[in-house]
Amino acid sequence: MIPVKEVMTTQVISFREDTPVDEIAERLASSHITGGPVVAGDGYVVGIVSEVDVFSKRGAVAKDIMSPQVISITEDTGIDEAARLLAGERIRRLPVLKNGRLVGLISRSDVLGFFATRVWTCTACGHSEHGLEAPERCAVCSGDEFTLERAQLRH
Repeated sequence: MIPVKEVMTTQVISFREDTPVDEIAERLASSHITGGPVVAGDGYVVGIVSEVDVFSKRGAVAKDIMSPQVISITEDTGIDEAARLLAGERIRRLPVLKNGRLVGLISRSDVLGFFATRVWTCTACGHSEHGLEAPERCAVCSGDEFTLERAQLRH
């Protein structure tokens, strides 16, 4: 299992509960992101705000338009579990918490980047395949030991 702390974004763009909606819109647009966590003064995540919240809900500040139901994970959660949550819950991002406080964020594009740039290589025959977790058996030689390596990009 590869923990999300090895893949997550640690420079998270987040918003305070009292961040004005126009500032949220400007920061999302200028950063080319679709949303971010809303954090209370003590560092606890209290909501998520998205571009859809900005243009479809009425309110003056983040607290007025955010979604208060936050699905989050810890930094030791496996990337495979994070991927299942992102897909299963149909969400774009997961706040990563340590002791209840925001320490990172993992998005669908982070998971895709991991998948695209890493391969599991069989230690017995050298066969490689992509995946969020090691295969149980090698498709070529039935070996069961793998190393995680950087993928060789094809041109």
